[in-house]
Amino acid sequence: MSKLLRRALKISIVPAILLIAGKFIGILCTSIIYNLNFQISNDLNGLFSVQIYFPDASTTLFVNSISNLVMVVFLALPLAYFIIKTTLYHTVANNPRTIVKMTRFNMLKWITAKDTSFLTMFIWCAFLWIASGVTIAHTLQGSTYSWVGIVAGSLALIASLFTIKTFEIETDNIYPREHKYY
Repeated sequence: MSKLLRRALKISIVPAILLIAGKFIGILCTSIIYNLNFQISNDLNGLFSVQIYFPDASTTLFVNSISNLVMVVFLALPLAYFIIKTTLYHTVANNPRTIVKMTRFNMLKWITAKDTSFLTMFIWCAFLWIASGVTIAHTLQGSTYSWVGIVAGSLALIASLFTIKTFEIETDNIYPREHKYY
């Protein structure tokens, strides 16, 4: 197994856990906060053998929508952190004024190469695409509110654009262009 594949698998463990935990925590917290009754059953007809049943369709729609939103947010927040950290790291390398501003805000510990790789951002973005795809599929099936699907799709699109921008910045460091148009 190559070093890159091992590193990618190591990086992908945390987003995979957060993907599952976000869905589960969303279901659990929504059920507890709103005091919703549910039943857990073992049904061998579906894709998963353990099923959670709510008393009516409107409750199921509400819980599924909130849990999908929590799942997407659980992945979007760390990805936003990585994007901001990477942007600051690259900006500091090119602009000394940014170092002065970061010193004023006591944020110099953010200026490290740790966790600012494109591979980390790409894997987190891929998991956000998966979560957003599941949420959009649920929206199209009518089992999630439409605004949750729109939010998930928008977050995935924005994260993709920033990830592509980071890729361009990192490739410019390796293969500099003569004329920079941005």
